[in-house]
Amino acid sequence: MTLDDNPVLRAAHDFWCSLRQTSGIPDIRQLDAATIPRTVLPHLIVAQTTQGDFDLSRLRLAGAEITRWFRELPEGMDAAAYGSLTNQAYMQHMRDLLAELIRHRRPVYCRSTYKLPGLTTGDPPNIITCNRLALPMADRGDDVGCVMLAATLTASDFRAGPLRMLPPEPDTDVRHDPFELLV
Repeated sequence: MTLDDNPVLRAAHDFWCSLRQTSGIPDIRQLDAATIPRTVLPHLIVAQTTQGDFDLSRLRLAGAEITRWFRELPEGMDAAAYGSLTNQAYMQHMRDLLAELIRHRRPVYCRSTYKLPGLTTGDPPNIITCNRLALPMADRGDDVGCVMLAATLTASDFRAGPLRMLPPEPDTDVRHDPFELLV
């Protein structure tokens, strides 16, 4: 997959690039919700990160689609509360994603596939694909201190209510593709 295959992730990447100064990464203080493209904002999470354990320390923003998908991602949630919503394997995947982001200071793309028992939307049925683009942001310095994470799902028609992917049910098959570093 390329960014051009996903208009939301392409717009998020273009927006992030517009905030960059020379070869550095944008500072979180440059981020103004009013300037985030309308197509991106509902799919966006902005969170502070911790350098030592590659974890999210606090959610600063969770877009409408994100909260609709996950139900329990209020702004200000800390990492411990977020970790209580999911399983260890998913949290390790997210830590690995953040480690790549912090180590390389470049956008990171990844895709996860969820096989959810009983879900009738998606193509093929019971399969949801989540595409994520993690974009590094500095927080009062040159180090990565925040992440802008744009995420889209292949199925967005959840007439039965929010899709609760966190925590995955014990019989949910979750597969993560390798990370892809972007420019």
